[in-house]
Amino acid sequence: MSGLQQEFQVATDSRAVAPIRRNSKIVKFAEEVAGEESHEMPTSVEIFSDRGRWYCRVRRGNEKTRPMGPYTKLQAERIQEARRALIAKRGTARIMFD
Repeated sequence: MSGLQQEFQVATDSRAVAPIRRNSKIVKFAEEVAGEESHEMPTSVEIFSDRGRWYCRVRRGNEKTRPMGPYTKLQAERIQEARRALIAKRGTARIMFD
Protein backbone atom coordinates (compact mmCIF):
# COMPACT_ATOMS: atom_id res chain seq x y z
CA MET A 1 0.00 0.00 0.00
CA SER A 2 1.23 3.43 -0.80
CA GLY A 3 1.46 6.15 1.85
CA LEU A 4 -1.54 7.95 0.36
CA GLN A 5 -3.69 4.80 0.50
CA GLN A 6 -2.70 4.19 4.14
CA GLU A 7 -3.58 7.76 5.09
CA PHE A 8 -6.94 7.42 3.31
CA GLN A 9 -7.68 4.15 5.09
CA VAL A 10 -6.85 5.71 8.49
CA ALA A 11 -8.96 8.77 7.67
CA THR A 12 -12.00 6.67 6.71
CA ASP A 13 -11.66 4.27 9.65
CA SER A 14 -14.44 5.37 12.02
CA ARG A 15 -14.70 3.90 15.46
CA ALA A 16 -17.21 4.70 18.15
CA VAL A 17 -15.41 6.48 20.95
CA ALA A 18 -17.11 7.18 24.26
CA PRO A 19 -17.20 10.86 25.16
CA ILE A 20 -14.76 12.02 27.78
CA ARG A 21 -16.43 12.67 31.13
CA ARG A 22 -15.02 15.41 33.28
CA ASN A 23 -16.27 16.92 36.50
CA SER A 24 -15.90 20.64 36.75
CA LYS A 25 -14.25 22.17 39.79
CA ILE A 26 -17.55 23.87 40.65
CA VAL A 27 -19.33 20.53 40.89
CA LYS A 28 -16.54 19.06 42.99
CA PHE A 29 -16.61 22.11 45.26
CA ALA A 30 -20.39 21.85 45.69
CA GLU A 31 -20.04 18.18 46.61
CA GLU A 32 -17.36 19.03 49.20
CA VAL A 33 -19.52 21.73 50.75
CA ALA A 34 -22.52 19.39 50.84
CA GLY A 35 -20.38 16.79 52.58
CA GLU A 36 -19.33 19.27 55.26
CA GLU A 37 -22.89 20.26 56.13
CA SER A 38 -23.49 20.54 59.83
CA HIS A 39 -26.35 18.27 60.89
CA GLU A 40 -26.24 19.63 64.43
CA MET A 41 -27.84 23.01 63.68
CA PRO A 42 -31.60 23.13 64.18
CA THR A 43 -33.54 23.73 60.98
CA SER A 44 -37.09 24.98 60.70
CA VAL A 45 -39.46 25.92 57.91
CA GLU A 46 -41.55 28.88 58.91
CA ILE A 47 -44.43 30.77 57.36
CA PHE A 48 -45.28 34.35 58.16
CA SER A 49 -47.66 37.05 57.06
CA ASP A 50 -46.76 40.52 55.84
CA ARG A 51 -49.74 42.78 55.14
CA GLY A 52 -52.02 39.86 54.36
CA ARG A 53 -49.53 38.07 52.09
CA TRP A 54 -48.03 34.80 53.27
CA TYR A 55 -44.40 33.80 52.80
CA CYS A 56 -42.33 30.70 53.56
CA ARG A 57 -38.63 30.49 54.43
CA VAL A 58 -36.12 28.03 55.87
CA ARG A 59 -34.08 28.92 58.94
CA ARG A 60 -30.94 27.07 60.06
CA GLY A 61 -29.38 28.52 63.18
CA ASN A 62 -28.91 32.24 62.48
CA GLU A 63 -29.11 31.78 58.70
CA LYS A 64 -32.30 32.06 56.72
CA THR A 65 -33.36 31.88 53.09
CA ARG A 66 -35.09 34.58 51.13
CA PRO A 67 -38.85 34.50 51.66
CA MET A 68 -40.72 32.50 49.02
CA GLY A 69 -44.09 33.91 48.07
CA PRO A 70 -46.48 35.65 48.28
CA TYR A 71 -48.98 32.86 48.77
CA THR A 72 -52.36 32.34 50.32
CA LYS A 73 -52.20 30.93 53.83
CA LEU A 74 -53.23 27.46 52.61
CA GLN A 75 -50.55 27.48 49.88
CA ALA A 76 -47.90 28.60 52.38
CA GLU A 77 -48.85 25.76 54.76
CA ARG A 78 -48.62 23.21 51.94
CA ILE A 79 -45.23 24.54 50.85
CA GLN A 80 -44.07 24.47 54.47
CA GLU A 81 -44.95 20.77 54.75
CA ALA A 82 -43.34 19.94 51.40
CA ARG A 83 -40.13 21.76 52.36
CA ARG A 84 -40.03 19.96 55.73
CA ALA A 85 -40.36 16.61 53.96
CA LEU A 86 -37.57 17.48 51.50
CA ILE A 87 -35.27 18.66 54.27
CA ALA A 88 -35.94 15.48 56.24
CA LYS A 89 -35.08 13.44 53.16
CA ARG A 90 -32.12 15.39 51.70
CA GLY A 91 -30.94 17.80 54.39
CA THR A 92 -30.13 21.46 53.85
CA ALA A 93 -26.96 21.08 51.76
CA ARG A 94 -28.54 22.41 48.57
CA ILE A 95 -30.43 25.31 50.13
CA MET A 96 -29.02 28.79 49.58
CA PHE A 97 -28.98 30.83 52.79
CA ASP A 98 -28.51 34.60 52.87
